[in-house]
Amino acid sequence: MIQTYNQIIKNLSEDKFSKIYLLMGEETFFIKKICQFFENNFIEDQNKSFNQEIFYGRDISIENIISSCKSFPMMSDKKLVIIKEAQELDIFKRNNDKKNELLINYLSNVNPSTTLIFCLNNKTLDKRGKLFKSFNESSCILDSSSKDNKIYDNQLPKWIESEVMKKKYSISNDALLILTENIGNDLEKIDNALNKIYSNIESKNISKDDILNLVGINREYNLFEFQDSLIDRNSLKCGKIMNYFTSNEKKFPIQQLIIYMYGFYSKLLVVKSKNLSNPDTISSEISVHPYVARSYARAIQNYTLNELFMIISFIKELDLVSKGLKQLKADNKALMGQIIYKLFYR
Repeated sequence: MIQTYNQIIKNLSEDKFSKIYLLMGEETFFIKKICQFFENNFIEDQNKSFNQEIFYGRDISIENIISSCKSFPMMSDKKLVIIKEAQELDIFKRNNDKKNELLINYLSNVNPSTTLIFCLNNKTLDKRGKLFKSFNESSCILDSSSKDNKIYDNQLPKWIESEVMKKKYSISNDALLILTENIGNDLEKIDNALNKIYSNIESKNISKDDILNLVGINREYNLFEFQDSLIDRNSLKCGKIMNYFTSNEKKFPIQQLIIYMYGFYSKLLVVKSKNLSNPDTISSEISVHPYVARSYARAIQNYTLNELFMIISFIKELDLVSKGLKQLKADNKALMGQIIYKLFYR
């Protein structure tokens, strides 16, 4: 049956295991985490060399996998077989009725001492197909691409706080926002950054300085500081940051900056047009962290409605130019210079 990532992790923590796992979809972070749990915790260390087998899809056939699953464990009552990069396995790359039947037969008559895990990165099985239906009857399935597993941008700060708490750490609001603004919705990159921090700080509280010092984010030129310059309409600070961004286009592509600015000003327009001032109300209305909502409450004092309409209109125009849909004889640095002029001097 299909379960969410949180349901599966909860069951694993309570020692509730299935015999077959089909882990698939685009959010490979969840697949990796479940796989790591089994690698680290399922088989006792002294028995891993005999009873824990890890294969890669490109290097093995379904016949060999089933043969391995049918063999019994040595000096233990359980065995673990993991197929990483299973999207490269012959049976999942092309339809083959004979091979499908081999796997379907095994799924209906599993070896009770073996736990088998398929990890399909960036691939999902056709849910109308016979093979998937067979998995659904006998296995625990994670579809990491489903909306039930999706961590949306506005949910990201709470998700990070939850992950940090699991490690018995805490994280300050400004550290949280610098992390989310500069890494974005890449769960694996966020997890790697947090693990680096855990290994290098003595305190149990993650601060803004920890993020800046250990994650490789420039202290002055980052998206957090960029938004701060927009909030306060600080033309000097904004110009310096924009100049840094346009000089480092590989790290800060113009499309990313346009999307970022459009998101900020669109939300600010909602707050301004509805005359919202309470941070809790703002947080609920535009789906941002309560700490961020205070920034929007501050920003609306520095913009009129007409200015916001004009800025959003120009950002849309800039988007068309950046995509080549509208001609304008200017490089990216000049384009961003124009938006600085529109923001602060018009």
